[in-house]
Amino acid sequence: MADAGEDIKVTLAGNASSVKTDSQGHWGVHLPAMSAGGPFTLTIQGKKNIRLKDVMIGEVWVASGQSNMNFELSGSVGGAAVMNADYPQIRLFTVPQKISLQPQQNTLPAAWQVCSPETAKHFSAVGYYFARDFYKNLGVPIAIVESAWPGTTIEEWIDPEALRQDAQLKPLVDQRDASNSEGRSWVGARRRFELEFDDFELIRDPAAPVEAFPFSNFDDGSTLNATGGYWTYDWQSAPATVFELVAPGRGGKGFSARISGSLDESANSGFTAKFKLDGSPLDLSSYSGLRFWARGEGQFRVRTLQPTITDVDDYAASLLHVTASWQPITIWFRDLRQEGWGVSLPFTQNSLTGFSIESLTTVGYPPHPVSGLFDGMIAPLLSYPFRGVICYQGESNALKAHQYRTLLSALITSWRKASHQNRFPFLIVQLPNHGAVPDQPTESAWAELRQAQLLTARQLPDTGIAVTIDVGDPRDVHPHRKAEVGHRLALWAQGTTYAKPIVYSGPLYQAMEIQESQIRIRFSDVGTGLDANGGTPLRGFAIAGADRTFHWADATVDGDSVVVSSSQVPAPVAVRYAWADSPPCNLFNKEGLPASPFRTDDWPGITDNTK
Repeated sequence: MADAGEDIKVTLAGNASSVKTDSQGHWGVHLPAMSAGGPFTLTIQGKKNIRLKDVMIGEVWVASGQSNMNFELSGSVGGAAVMNADYPQIRLFTVPQKISLQPQQNTLPAAWQVCSPETAKHFSAVGYYFARDFYKNLGVPIAIVESAWPGTTIEEWIDPEALRQDAQLKPLVDQRDASNSEGRSWVGARRRFELEFDDFELIRDPAAPVEAFPFSNFDDGSTLNATGGYWTYDWQSAPATVFELVAPGRGGKGFSARISGSLDESANSGFTAKFKLDGSPLDLSSYSGLRFWARGEGQFRVRTLQPTITDVDDYAASLLHVTASWQPITIWFRDLRQEGWGVSLPFTQNSLTGFSIESLTTVGYPPHPVSGLFDGMIAPLLSYPFRGVICYQGESNALKAHQYRTLLSALITSWRKASHQNRFPFLIVQLPNHGAVPDQPTESAWAELRQAQLLTARQLPDTGIAVTIDVGDPRDVHPHRKAEVGHRLALWAQGTTYAKPIVYSGPLYQAMEIQESQIRIRFSDVGTGLDANGGTPLRGFAIAGADRTFHWADATVDGDSVVVSSSQVPAPVAVRYAWADSPPCNLFNKEGLPASPFRTDDWPGITDNTK
């Protein structure tokens, strides 16, 4: 922003451009294309002179999606790579989480960061690995703009105008526009809350004769606790909040812990008790629960901290309300539950590092409106000439996989249209294996979602797919093997966008041919040949006749084809491969890239509303 009618001159790497601001003080300039490199100094001259140093010229990619794109580098397999994440020519930018019902113009507050061990550890693991492989192979500066939010559906990321223009999707945005729900009224607003806590103690079973163990009451004016640890407060995700010890505490003496302020739709605060100074665990197997007192206005949730749980699907209590008067709260360990979206693990009461209290307003967890993340987190980026997008999303839409075909296409085309870059590359992470491993061929919503992603990649130009069917975890919706995901995305970008002569894709289904009692499946992207990873036989192929009943099949590689048959299906009509939540499958090319799951039939699936 500048004064209305002010003359502005911008200079970068020997190139200059001038402009006069509009009546609102807005301005923008276009500089000619320049060779990659840096660092340079960007000079802005007007009534004030501004010099921005350490500016790089290179490639910029947007990394979007839900929790698996948001998954931090420090939690990934090989997370020790954080210590080697020292790449001055890689730049990182995280778009603040924001919901809006109107297109936002900027991403304040946020700033570019140089890739270092400290900045990379909390950045998207997929985004980092993509950038690292890209930089090592192409040798030019690269920047990753992370715009992701865990647990979100694809319709939250689509331009509302694109939804209105599609008869199948228009009801989604119409319902949002007609809604007067609490969740919609929350958007763009802040809600006040004030919560006070005191007199924490660990308790045994009511029948036990031993008294409770006083854990923390803050009466000495500190946040130390009786097990040798301390309390901390994290306001980075909730900057408009305050933690303080206030007097008097409950009973008119000492102190209590107060958390107050305001929260928007993206914020939550964490008040955490560590049992030991060094963060080591404590054995609480002789206790039955936690009791404390609370008062105020708002809601909160108690979560235990268990070292074996790395995907933040902690054992937690239900959401609790408070009143203006002090009231006792009892959390029985036997009642704690995981949400069910992470890896299911037994509760290790004998090995806990602490617990945390998540403070919320009286609204609790507000729902996200359709298109709210497009307007809040994508629209501000669309005037920026980024090179392409990598996207890891779909888990939240798996039960509506058939509709996802239309939704994913709408997202890609709407982003391209709004950015005035009608052909920027859009690379999709196909969902990995997660869920049940079948004994027999079965239907699968996750398989249908993968097919929707594959079909979209085939139908839209400049769209690619990174197959990850081999790097997931049947028990964990947040698999930790992110390096392979970033590597395969980078391969696709190098082989297509940057036209490097490399094999960048695993085998993709191309055509089928019925040959008496067997079916021949032809593939593209076979590289130097098809391969049964880990050795023969090929696994994951199923075959069916006109009765549409699938049976596991014998499958053999024959050149660039796979021949599929079964003695139980003398007259086959269809083949499926890797068609399950967590399928047994091992078809790769010899370059080590897996084949995409596919089916040759178009029979209605379990998410197809037309059946």
